[in-house]
Amino acid sequence: MDENELAAFLRDGYERLVGAVALVAGDTATAEDAVQEALARAWERAQRGEPIEALDRWVAAVAMNLSRSRLRHLRVERRNRHRVIGAQTMDAPSADAVDVLEALRHIPARQREVAVLHYYLDLRIADIADAMGTSEGTVKSQLAKARAHLASTLGIFDTNEEQDHADAR
Repeated sequence: MDENELAAFLRDGYERLVGAVALVAGDTATAEDAVQEALARAWERAQRGEPIEALDRWVAAVAMNLSRSRLRHLRVERRNRHRVIGAQTMDAPSADAVDVLEALRHIPARQREVAVLHYYLDLRIADIADAMGTSEGTVKSQLAKARAHLASTLGIFDTNEEQDHADAR
């Protein structure tokens, strides 16, 4: 990794990664801390001559691991931070985005993490398995469960699946 690769990542992928980690971590500040720490570790690793095959995937995996480790320590801070965040001015998210965010908050943490890595960061199943230190089968299972929970919560039904059930009757 060199300065140009890091600059390109900061320009093209930083905000997206922070947003994805925030979905798992619960708040933007914690996500920014985790991503910045992951970037610092990537830089240190590169300075030692240890290659990083795919900076975006490596930083995503490290940031997710850091955010999981910090969740217990940040619970009190997050509760207080929610009061302050309401005072910030931001573009209002669409109603659909609010519904999805709310639905994500109500699914188990591992399912939420898999869904965020897959749908928000476009990571492949194999990359998610590597990042989470688990098997591809486990990732697929957690992703299927996350989809089912989200679909149920959001009232989304697969029209092909409904037609298959109707045909089977």
